[in-house]
Amino acid sequence: MTTHASPFLRIALLALSATVVSCQTTRTTSDGAPMAAKPIEVAPPPVTMLPNAIAITFAPKPVDTDGNDRPDTLQVTVFLFARPHPAPHWCDGEFHFAIFPPGKAGTPTHPGVAPIREWSLSAELVAAARTRALVGPCYEFNLSLLEGGGSDAMEHQSVDLVAWFQPTAGGPRVWLRGIRAVQYPQL
Repeated sequence: MTTHASPFLRIALLALSATVVSCQTTRTTSDGAPMAAKPIEVAPPPVTMLPNAIAITFAPKPVDTDGNDRPDTLQVTVFLFARPHPAPHWCDGEFHFAIFPPGKAGTPTHPGVAPIREWSLSAELVAAARTRALVGPCYEFNLSLLEGGGSDAMEHQSVDLVAWFQPTAGGPRVWLRGIRAVQYPQL
């Protein structure tokens, strides 16, 4: 006895085989462009070129290092760039950070007058903070409110952070573009 597949089964098998044969994986970047054939390594800027831009990332929130339910330490990663070069690089110099009450930080040309806290990191501390991230060379710092006998009791739950870098080789200060709001929630 010979059995024949129903016409419906034949069409289903034909459609399935056409689908399997025509499947193709396409990879694109977040902007929809096709992926590069292989990664391209970007050359760092010349060592004599001074930075002219800063990028900062923070840990998700400040941490409480003394167990009193008040955040006191902000973990910061800083990248220096010498635009138009796209890769970050290290440079000898000093970093400066300051936090202000909301709306009181001022601008690079007219800085605020009464910071809540300031941190000045010497060239030696900056050199010791060098590390590498996926993006490239960077610096990692812990900005503690407790440092030097300070307190983590703050009247503001949000502060404005400004930062700048002063190259040892001279040149103008390199300011963080804009002001970054940082949350210090009091529990």
